[in-house]
Amino acid sequence: MDTEKQLHTLSVQNVCASYGMSVILKNLTLSVHSGEIVCLTGPNGSGKSTLLSLLAGIVPGTLHIDSADGMPSFDDTPVGSLGRKKAALHIAYMIQEEKSAWNYTSRDIILTGRYAHTVNGVYQQSDYDAVDSVIAAMGLESLADRRIFSMSGGETQKVRIARALAQEPDMLLLDEPVANLDFGYQAELLTFIKKLAHEKNFGVLASIHDLNTASRFADRIALLPRGGPCITGLAERVLTPDNLAGVYSTSFGVFTHPVYGCPQVYTI
Repeated sequence: MDTEKQLHTLSVQNVCASYGMSVILKNLTLSVHSGEIVCLTGPNGSGKSTLLSLLAGIVPGTLHIDSADGMPSFDDTPVGSLGRKKAALHIAYMIQEEKSAWNYTSRDIILTGRYAHTVNGVYQQSDYDAVDSVIAAMGLESLADRRIFSMSGGETQKVRIARALAQEPDMLLLDEPVANLDFGYQAELLTFIKKLAHEKNFGVLASIHDLNTASRFADRIALLPRGGPCITGLAERVLTPDNLAGVYSTSFGVFTHPVYGCPQVYTI
């Protein structure tokens, strides 16, 4: 682990938020620290994407936050007060879905992740070097000069993740990063991100719908019920039959994976 890099915390305390009369987050507290990967999971409609957006400093226009005290902070600074470019130096955020308006090459799209590091919007050699490094580390050489409109959903997803990594953030927020990826590459990518987070000492909060995948790759699990406080901790303490039944309103069994040693769940 890179012990010389400054340690950081991205957190939100007791946030309550709603869309109209529909409560989406209630008394939610969550922290992500340097060097750990936290997998955010929970049922559809529990507010995972909303929470990631808030932590990135983006408040959806129709979302009502009950109190300014519930706004997220990076270390002791409110994320919203940083400004978009300064916030992007610290926090990279990959939304769940997006479509490019222009048919750029993958390399050019990944380069946009370096914008926060530019001076007056001008890219330097260090930015191009960072892009080349990410492309090589992720094995994307065959995609680098292809145009985005020619790619499959899975290929596009890889490029989007590469762009976020090229940003070299202190905190990486990923909304369903393994969606559209084949099963083998899901494991390869999450192994790579976890290893990189530990080595480079940046924090990761990734929403992952599949409980067993989240359990395998998380340092901590954040299980988010609909309209309730988040249940956080080690996978074996969070993914229990009682917790899962309370969140998903169905019965679960839990066993230990014979290879990875982490809890795996199934419905009864």
